Amino acid sequence: MKKNSLKKYYLIILLLSVIVGCKDKDTSSSSTNDIEAGSDAERGSNSDSGDDLDVKTSNFSENDKSLVCLWPKVGLRDIAGRKGAKYLTTIYFGETVKFLGEKETASDNKDYLKVELSDGQQGWVYDYLLSENGKLAVLKNTLAIYKRPDVMEFVGNKFGRGDIVVVLNETKGDWEKVTGFQKENEGWIQNSDNFVYDELDIKLAILYNRAMNEDSQSKKQKKLKLITDNPAFQQSSFIDIVQNALIGDDNDAYGEDDFSELEASISSDQLYISTDVLNARSNPNSEEDNVVFQLEKGDVCNIIEKGNFETIRDNSSNWYKIEFNGNEGWVFGFFTSKK
Repeated sequence: MKKNSLKKYYLIILLLSVIVGCKDKDTSSSSTNDIEAGSDAERGSNSDSGDDLDVKTSNFSENDKSLVCLWPKVGLRDIAGRKGAKYLTTIYFGETVKFLGEKETASDNKDYLKVELSDGQQGWVYDYLLSENGKLAVLKNTLAIYKRPDVMEFVGNKFGRGDIVVVLNETKGDWEKVTGFQKENEGWIQNSDNFVYDELDIKLAILYNRAMNEDSQSKKQKKLKLITDNPAFQQSSFIDIVQNALIGDDNDAYGEDDFSELEASISSDQLYISTDVLNARSNPNSEEDNVVFQLEKGDVCNIIEKGNFETIRDNSSNWYKIEFNGNEGWVFGFFTSKK
């Protein structure tokens, strides 16, 4: 009897131990699930807060972002895409617009941005046609383009003097990343001292670019003439580029005495070359080996200084110190419009 009682007693204790152990296990499992649920809730809460913060930060910075038009003419429309969209107005090359922080992918699978023009008009434009995070500049001189900021990575192309570029927010030492008209030339150029940020020079360069992209020769000449006739642009260091384009690349278009149109287009502190080739010298002396560069018929130069009067081989005139395309030298006036 005692043995049976002891067995029953031990059996009861064993059963109680099993029951208590199971409860502890359930409690432990339940606690673990509560912690995981709590972690999920915390992650969800943090994620929501983070998303809200990102949106606000993004909207704040994007609202002040300027975009530059890189194509001759870009249409502004009332909705994203072209299908069913209403044309509002045209954005021209070099024009800066304000990004309003909205971006949509249209039915043509292209991304469109909502922008605001300088007159307050708003609409949508294809994002590829604009350059983000950049600043307009004009180049003082011809510069080589590199794939990377390394002199061994020359791509074979160059930007010319007077070209408009967008200087992007990427620098490395004295290297700057830039993009040009219609993104045809994009890469790195060296020597940022060649960038001109003057508003007057930029406006002249933009108008010059628009004129040169006219299909009609008469329209091109008319637009170039408007630039040269504008008194404000006479102060620009790039006015000579427009004047040279106005007279045309074909110097033979002007006969020996047929410079009436060119004469009317230049100012009193300028001269043009009236002979086929004229040497520009380091000092006003034709007897020395001092030629620094050459000029061609029709080239328009800025006069820096008027020199002495001299007779050379029965030709009498003053010497003139001139500037042409960033280069300075002396020319004998007999072979210029100052004859």
